[in-house]
Amino acid sequence: MNLKVSSIKRSVTSLVILITTISVTLACLVLSYNFIADTHHRLLRQSEQVSRFIAENATSYMVYNQAEAAERWLQSLRHSPLIQHVHLYRYDPNTEALGFFASYYAEREAPIPVRFDRVKNITEARFSTNYVESAVPLYVQNTLQGYVYLRTSRAALDEAKWYAAAISGVIITASFILSWLMSLWLRRVITQPLDEMVESIQQIARDKNYDRTLHEFELQELDRVADAFNALLSRIQQHIRRQEQAEREASELNAELELQVKQRTQKLYESNQELHQALETAHQYQSELVQAEKMSSLAKLVSGVAHEVNTPVGLAVTSTSILQDNLQLLKQKFADKKLTSQEFQRYMSGFEENLALISRNIKRTADLISNFSKLSMDQFSDDDRSLHLIKFWDEIAQSLYNRHPELTSVALSCQVADDLIISTRPGPLNQVISQLVQNALQHAFSNTAKPMIQFSFSFIPQSENSESGDLQMTYEDNGDGIPDDLIKSVFDPFVTSKRSHGAAGLGLHLVYNLVVQVLQGHIELESQPHQGTRFKVVFPVRRLVQSK
Repeated sequence: MNLKVSSIKRSVTSLVILITTISVTLACLVLSYNFIADTHHRLLRQSEQVSRFIAENATSYMVYNQAEAAERWLQSLRHSPLIQHVHLYRYDPNTEALGFFASYYAEREAPIPVRFDRVKNITEARFSTNYVESAVPLYVQNTLQGYVYLRTSRAALDEAKWYAAAISGVIITASFILSWLMSLWLRRVITQPLDEMVESIQQIARDKNYDRTLHEFELQELDRVADAFNALLSRIQQHIRRQEQAEREASELNAELELQVKQRTQKLYESNQELHQALETAHQYQSELVQAEKMSSLAKLVSGVAHEVNTPVGLAVTSTSILQDNLQLLKQKFADKKLTSQEFQRYMSGFEENLALISRNIKRTADLISNFSKLSMDQFSDDDRSLHLIKFWDEIAQSLYNRHPELTSVALSCQVADDLIISTRPGPLNQVISQLVQNALQHAFSNTAKPMIQFSFSFIPQSENSESGDLQMTYEDNGDGIPDDLIKSVFDPFVTSKRSHGAAGLGLHLVYNLVVQVLQGHIELESQPHQGTRFKVVFPVRRLVQSK
């Protein structure tokens, strides 16, 4: 329940006081501002006038080099409380420098250092913290003779501020008291008849005597309220009678509705049972569909593995069979002593070719099995640790150059902030970068004159000054791009355009699994033929502050 603490009495008092105080305060502020501004401009004018006066009288002393006379003349300024310091600087045309000529300072003021560097920049009088300063150049027949540097007191401005504040405070206080007295009178005139009306309404509400009416009031507004309240009482009486009639009709209708509710509840229960049974059937079908999809994916993967492994194994088996047949013939001819040196040389050459073919296909089979084993995400389940990305990149780049000598002909670069330190899993991130570079070396630069690979890393915080956020890694190259017929299936296993060159088509599939399953992120691909390829990898990390 909300407590109503406001009232007309308080509102009238507050409104009168607020309007009066605001009006008087604004008037005092405007008058005080004008008074202080006039004092401010007057002090600036006085400072400029005194500066020009001193300049006009000191010109002759400076022209005839009468420094002592200028000092005596400046002492005549001691009767002016406005002037604090006066310096006369003489200009030497030979050295184009200023020199001290004469000075004056008031009795209670300490001497000040020369201001050669300031007089040339002071074009008009201006205020400082404790004084007003001005400077006037001395010319004779358009020839610079020197400068007058003047400091005057700003006490008049400070006194004007205190005077304006004091007068404004007195006026505002007086207006506050006057408005409070006026509000008391308004409260008595307005609220007394209103209290009588409230008391009558409360009496009607306590007794529930809606036949009683409010009397007339002298204030027109309250009289209109009384007429409206009397009309409301009449409508309440009519409403009570209609409500009693409606309650009787509702009681009869309620009994009928209860019967209908029971009947419909029974039908709803039966429908709910049928729906529950249908939902269970749908869940069973959904589980069967998911299992069928898993089996289809597994069958596709097994078929791909069998196809990839079958080719090199078949070649190795065929070469072994040929090698065994030739070896049997060699033994037979050797036993029959019909083996010539040329035939022996031919058999040896054939043995070497078959052994080389067997070695290449066994090595290819081993590489395929190694790539298949990488598809297991368990081997990348290392814990998060701190990574200084610039140093981490240097280590990866050195490892890539060692493993791929052909990378020396590619412009490999990285853009990352020197102070970016994150907490993530280094193994999967290392594998993603290595696989992207290896994939580019195999597929991207067959028709590129100056190949280029560029990585960039940036931290995207969840909110301002937040340690949690995402690391965005971008890979770009200027290679041949990905063909249109492969762009939609490039992350699937065994998808490759270089199968005849020994590629298994598992590199980007491994990258996708590492980003999505291990790093809990997502990867996006942009590529067009002959316009390069761009990968954007985003995954959650935590930014760390570098310890000093």
